[in-house]
Amino acid sequence: MASSFSFPILSDAELLPCLREMEMPVAAAQLAKPSAEFVRPIYETLVTNLTGLSREDLQQPVLAATDVLEFPELHEESIPAFAFSSSLARLVAAVGIKDFTLREDLWKPEGPRLRRILSGIINFAKFREEKLGPYLELQEQLEAIFEDQQKLSLQHAQQAAEIEALHKTRSDEEPDVAMLEADAAKGYSHNQQLNKQQVALSNEVKALRNQIASISEQSGAERLKLLDARQEADRLSGLIVESPEKLQQMVEEVAAAVEKERSLISDADRRSRDCSSRADAVAKVEKDLGKAMKQLEELEAEVARKKEVSRRVKDLRRQIAVGESDCQAQAATQQHLTRQQAALHDRLHRLDQQAAVKKEAAALAVEEQVREKEAVEAENAAAQAKIAENEAMMRTLQERVRELQSNHDAEVSSIMAKYRSLREQMAEYHMQLETAMAMEQD
Repeated sequence: MASSFSFPILSDAELLPCLREMEMPVAAAQLAKPSAEFVRPIYETLVTNLTGLSREDLQQPVLAATDVLEFPELHEESIPAFAFSSSLARLVAAVGIKDFTLREDLWKPEGPRLRRILSGIINFAKFREEKLGPYLELQEQLEAIFEDQQKLSLQHAQQAAEIEALHKTRSDEEPDVAMLEADAAKGYSHNQQLNKQQVALSNEVKALRNQIASISEQSGAERLKLLDARQEADRLSGLIVESPEKLQQMVEEVAAAVEKERSLISDADRRSRDCSSRADAVAKVEKDLGKAMKQLEELEAEVARKKEVSRRVKDLRRQIAVGESDCQAQAATQQHLTRQQAALHDRLHRLDQQAAVKKEAAALAVEEQVREKEAVEAENAAAQAKIAENEAMMRTLQERVRELQSNHDAEVSSIMAKYRSLREQMAEYHMQLETAMAMEQD
């Protein structure tokens, strides 16, 4: 049967170093003229290195198979040999060698065929070593991506919960913020009105103070004039003449002057009282203005509190924006990791497809081995019947030996010699049976 895989036939310069790397130092002469004792350890080493089975696994009997045998002790060597030959057949079938037989390649090996089989197995080992590293690396990357994805999912969930809490806090504080903004607007409007009233009252107080100062100056001037008039009257009294008409005229003039001064003083006093009244009114207004200023300060404190709340709201909104930005970045990172994961899955799928091709080839080899196994089992059944017949004969002979032994010692010696001869025949038959089993497997 032709091989479905092509591989180069390695020379001694290529083949021997590879075998040494696998801890199988051999010589070129041994490869040119191999023997069964030489190739079996090589094949065992290759099977254990490339299939994952240990030598103990190959030597371990299959309990399910030994339980159905009538005399399992007779198969203590044949069952491990069959396990080894089956594993070796699967391996060479997987590397692309379809014409492998135990008789030609294990019991009676030839140099060219051994070189071809070893070349195929080493080619497969190099291919396995080449692909195993990237496969394990991809597997580690995939596990790391899964871990990162789980961490990002957990972090995303935590930040989403924080954002939800910030949204709830903002929603809870929105009525207070709206109320404070409305109070601030009202306070600002009232403050504007009070500022206008303060400006008007300040102008009016300034005007009243100017009037009081003017009236005070006029009153002082009038008092000085009155004092001057009195001094003039005293002076004029000293200048009184005897003429009654002239005196009367002077008295009248002085009286008119005094009356005029009195009128001016009375007017000044009235204006001074008016100014005092207006000053009291201004003082009251200033007192009211002080109260308004105090209310304004309280309002400014409330506005400052509102600004602090607004600042906190802005900070919360900024934090929400940062959190949403982080969530978007994490979502983008998660999408990138998902794309990487999909690419890794694609590469793993391609590797699985390649492995499926190898597996299909191995399955064909297994089917062939199963058919050979069925033939061997049929042969084993016939051999078991023959063995049972021989055992019956042995029991008969033993009975006859016991009977003859009781009658004559010489006949016992003869029968024991015949018995040893029969054991030798059985051993030879067993060897012939193993050879026949091997040929049937081929």
